[in-house]
Amino acid sequence: MSSAKSQPEKNNTILFLHSLMLRTTRLVFSGLTSVAAKRGWTVQHSTPPHGSDTAYVRKLVSFWHPIGVVADYGHDKDIPLPDPELETPFVCIDLDPSLPSRRRSSFPPQTGFVDCDALAVAETAAKTLLEQNYASYAYVSAFMRFHWSEQRRLRFVEAIKLNGHTCHCFDGTGLATGGTTTSRRLGQWLVALPKPCGLLAANDRTAAHVLSVAAHVGINVPDELSVLGIDDDESLCESTTPPLSSIRCDFYGGGVLAGEMIGKFLSNRHASELAERYGTVRVTTRQSTKRLSKNAPSIRLALETIRLRATEGITAADILPVIGGSRRSAERKFKAAVGHSLLEEILRVRFERVKELLATQIPLKAVSYRTGFSSDNNLQRLFKDHFGMTLTEYRKRLKTSGIAEKEP
Repeated sequence: MSSAKSQPEKNNTILFLHSLMLRTTRLVFSGLTSVAAKRGWTVQHSTPPHGSDTAYVRKLVSFWHPIGVVADYGHDKDIPLPDPELETPFVCIDLDPSLPSRRRSSFPPQTGFVDCDALAVAETAAKTLLEQNYASYAYVSAFMRFHWSEQRRLRFVEAIKLNGHTCHCFDGTGLATGGTTTSRRLGQWLVALPKPCGLLAANDRTAAHVLSVAAHVGINVPDELSVLGIDDDESLCESTTPPLSSIRCDFYGGGVLAGEMIGKFLSNRHASELAERYGTVRVTTRQSTKRLSKNAPSIRLALETIRLRATEGITAADILPVIGGSRRSAERKFKAAVGHSLLEEILRVRFERVKELLATQIPLKAVSYRTGFSSDNNLQRLFKDHFGMTLTEYRKRLKTSGIAEKEP
């Protein structure tokens, strides 16, 4: 009998390396696990200790013997890089493309890169703000010097200049809690911006700080300054004053792409470097960008109430007290400011939620219950009248386009 130790066989485990489990990380993880579930894999996630190096990854791979490794570098520069001699497929999510270490010789033979499409994010932001015809446009970078913050800035500035405008930029490094000097500079910079101004922040956390500083220096949001974030972290966006509009990037889709890359490497051992990009899902419009043609706080409050409560089954009559006056005058005032009736706005918000749920695996009969319609038949009738197709037909279209099975 030979005394030589045999190499342990790899199991069906995918190793997922990440820093803190932020909302964006959870979405990446969900996308990755959705692919794993279909292929009979399991996903084991791990948070490398601060200061970990390539040797740590080697030991972790030796411990788990995974069929592939996925590492999320989007929010932590300290996630260790792989050993170039690693024989396990390795996929990097949002790794800084300018790093010298991203050179081909620094990575295993089978390495994939999944990156957020900065151009898609910037163009979505630019179109959202340019539609409002502001007097000026601005960008505030992230607290730390992340590559994605700089990429978004460059692309956003290009898009604004393409449309004949100048984009004012502020270096947000040091805006984290306690950055008093930087916050003071930000306040002075915001005051000096030509008003009204449409401002894009590198992410929601940066945008939340912009809103706080704007309130401190007496700038009215959104009439003087409209603020748009990136990530659509609902817990954060709903807690700011006013609630923050934000772009939702397809982090879930990024996780799906990473899982599919592992599958491609496993099915073709000769495949080398692969690269994919994920884009945006939608813009969630909240009060921070809702400028009205007239200074009508009651209309703004009505819109925010509808956005928050439309799926609870509220009616136009429930909104009238928010606007004030008789039913006829309130309806007329709302339509003059917004362009359509209270009922149409309630249905618009409900239909948006319906479409989101149709992109998940939720049973069709549960959609009406979750979106405020009185019955399934009522939803089916109104949806077909509005979109020209049934709920089933709309869901099939989503599956055909590859949008279905997203986060609920």
